[in-house]
Amino acid sequence: MPEVSIITPSYNTEKYIQETISSVLSQTLTDWEWIITDDKSSDKTTEIIEQHKDSRIILIKAEKNGGAGHARNLSLEKASGRFITFLDADDFWEPNFLEEMVNFMKKEKAEIA
Repeated sequence: MPEVSIITPSYNTEKYIQETISSVLSQTLTDWEWIITDDKSSDKTTEIIEQHKDSRIILIKAEKNGGAGHARNLSLEKASGRFITFLDADDFWEPNFLEEMVNFMKKEKAEIA
């Protein structure tokens, strides 16, 4: 079980997804799974994601466009991490984001109900 499940919905984000991917791959905490649900993009978003052969990146392709909430829910169904965090496909994190988040959650004794 990974320490963190990262949940990302994506839809036509080919302009941004590479920077997002780079920011996750650069994290100082490496014990994560990243579930990206593509919401039926019509651009090259999925091709860009599939170029990364990292077993921690899980790509789900939605059968129909259902919106960001639907895409997040599809990802959540597959999540197995101790902690869950959300990252939009056009955002990025500083390299120590996950490490600081997990340290905070442990310090505060956060538990999943």
